Amino acid sequence: MRRDVYTHGHQRSVVGQHARRTAETCAQFLLPRLQASMRVLDVGCGPGTITAGLANRVPDGKVIGVDVSSEVLAGARDHCAAAALSNVTFEEASVYGLRFDEATFDVAYAHQVLQHLADPVAALAEMRRVLRPGGLVAVRDGDYYTMCCSPESEAIDRWRDVYRKVSRHNGAEPDAGRYLLKWLGDAGFGSIEMTASCGVLADEESRRNWGESWAERCLSSSFGQQAVEYGYATASEMESIAEGWRSWSREPEGYFHFIHGEGIAVK
Repeated sequence: MRRDVYTHGHQRSVVGQHARRTAETCAQFLLPRLQASMRVLDVGCGPGTITAGLANRVPDGKVIGVDVSSEVLAGARDHCAAAALSNVTFEEASVYGLRFDEATFDVAYAHQVLQHLADPVAALAEMRRVLRPGGLVAVRDGDYYTMCCSPESEAIDRWRDVYRKVSRHNGAEPDAGRYLLKWLGDAGFGSIEMTASCGVLADEESRRNWGESWAERCLSSSFGQQAVEYGYATASEMESIAEGWRSWSREPEGYFHFIHGEGIAVK
């Protein structure tokens, strides 16, 4: 089984388009535990928007963002440079093989990363390795099963079913949020605190970005191609699903929500 990052092609562009994720919204469960001088590792940092927020919270410390994509990291560097942040750097690396020594960081954070990995326990164990004794790992992942909308849409229900099947076919777990407690325990953490939060899309801009992004992915990303290749949908069905997303995104009272699982564990 492959253990590398699995992204369904356009995942990172969707992240960038959807309501510019920040530390205030995506790491809220962690922020009260941060101290000014901490060293923080942001795993799967993507475009660097959350990384920048973490850096602001540890002004006397340091944040290192790692990602497997050099292209994405270039954008992250530009973002943090524009924000004039001097305590953040970025490196190309896999979560399975971090180059850092043991006991390097006070906190290791990963947002919506484990759901794309074939071996999330191994990733968590590697994050644990680079933590100092008493350090924290903080992880947040969605649960695709909980994704639902109003007005109800047969096309979006069909999308959710196809996405979960494609993801699992590739060895990933789309409902990762509900498995974080088990994965953290399997990775060797004994003191674990679990919370959950709800993501909501209920304004015109969020609906448009989310709906159009998923419509695009259904037709032109590896997710759409694999759905057909693996036999979970036909090309015609994927076109219908894409149109369903676009139709929902134009609803003036369109609403969408989903649950994120959140875990903090102590080494």
